[in-house]
Amino acid sequence: MARFTFRLPDIGEGIAEAEIVAWHVKPGDRIEEDAQLADMMTDKATVEMESPVAGTVVEVAGAVGDIVAIGSALAVI
Repeated sequence: MARFTFRLPDIGEGIAEAEIVAWHVKPGDRIEEDAQLADMMTDKATVEMESPVAGTVVEVAGAVGDIVAIGSALAVI
């Protein structure tokens, strides 16, 4: 089965990074397409990230409180 790397999308004009405020999955969990993956907070808003694909979560980018740059891997499914 192919691995899909979900990269943190540009979630706001001028935003360069976002903080992980909650994970809704952990490695080994099965996730469906459009299910909540994580909540990310910028200096402007908190945004719910949804999985673009169904599959098993292989890895996540970090722990709650970590900062992830726009375009960086958020999860591998």
